[in-house]
Amino acid sequence: MPSTMPSVMPSVIHSAIPSRVPSVIPSAIPSGVPSVIPSNTPSDTHSSSPTITNAPSSSPITSVELQRRQEMAAAAVAVSGSASIDDTTTPQHKALEWLLLDDDLQLNASSPSFEQRYSMSTFYFATTNNGQNTWINCGADSSTSSCSSESERFLSSSSECDWFGITCNGNDEITKIDIRENGLTGSLPMFIKELVSLSSSLEVLRFSKNALSSTIPTEIGQLSNLQSLFLNNNNFVGTIPTSPENLSKLTTFSVGNNGMDGTIPSGIFHPTLRNLDLDDNNFHGT
Repeated sequence: MPSTMPSVMPSVIHSAIPSRVPSVIPSAIPSGVPSVIPSNTPSDTHSSSPTITNAPSSSPITSVELQRRQEMAAAAVAVSGSASIDDTTTPQHKALEWLLLDDDLQLNASSPSFEQRYSMSTFYFATTNNGQNTWINCGADSSTSSCSSESERFLSSSSECDWFGITCNGNDEITKIDIRENGLTGSLPMFIKELVSLSSSLEVLRFSKNALSSTIPTEIGQLSNLQSLFLNNNNFVGTIPTSPENLSKLTTFSVGNNGMDGTIPSGIFHPTLRNLDLDDNNFHGT
């Protein structure tokens, strides 16, 4: 029998596949999977395909929790854009969902660490195929990834400053991400916006000897405080973008042992550069 009760939480994402579980507010387009991320503009039109279910409705969400979710979703959109948050298959959506429901810290949008915790969670999901793959060390799943200290495990209840490979300054701002030889997969463009959100403090980025792929995105030039960039021994292709010439503090640029080609941008040879690794690619001239 079609349900006569509207659900308790608005869905942000509409899908073409009818839902097995009632949505929180009736929608003009049936939702495929009920979303925990509320919409700022929930639909006021009843669905033309009501959900058929024998399960009782879940407990109504409180207005305080609904506001928390709306504000956190808006804060994530400010970092990643609405398209990434609205798409249930993206690492950004997965990260926000984890922060809303599963993170023991239960932050809100005004929490000082919300943005960088969201960014590092997105990074984790982006480099593990949304959690389906595993890291060698300190991945979220303790059954498939060893970790010398559980406080260092990604997506644990400890501060993201304690997570594996992360270094923070005295203000708990991330200054260094050093996760080399750890089985990272995926592509750098999938989480570059989240890295850019850390640009005011991020000084060292080291992803050497992993399996990251794709081209190096132009947004890398927005990491304005970056001093060292290690992307060597991965599966990067394409050319070096001209944007690294904007990195006025850069001392080390390492992209050796990839599958890159094209010319070397002359602007990368600025006065601060001390170490340049371009070996074992297919570059030709400047």
